Amino acid sequence: KPKGKYVIDVCLGTACYVKGSEGVLRELERVLGIKADTNPTPDGLFSVNALRCVGACGLAPVMVVNGKVYGKMTPAKAVEVINEYKARG
Repeated sequence: KPKGKYVIDVCLGTACYVKGSEGVLRELERVLGIKADTNPTPDGLFSVNALRCVGACGLAPVMVVNGKVYGKMTPAKAVEVINEYKARG
């Protein structure tokens, strides 16, 4: 299945889920207009995956973009990160 230039992985493991990762995932889906584990955005920039555990429980909730880990995420912080990547193109 095709992937976006920027692959976003959102951890839904227990620690992340308890600390709000589902809200982060839902906000990314809303802002990007795509569902997790489906096709990338129409511009080909982003794809979103829901994962069970990325092994960074101390930073929960965690989002990973092309291997770069972002910890202590909130829906608002996730959008800020996405906007930074959008600016890069």
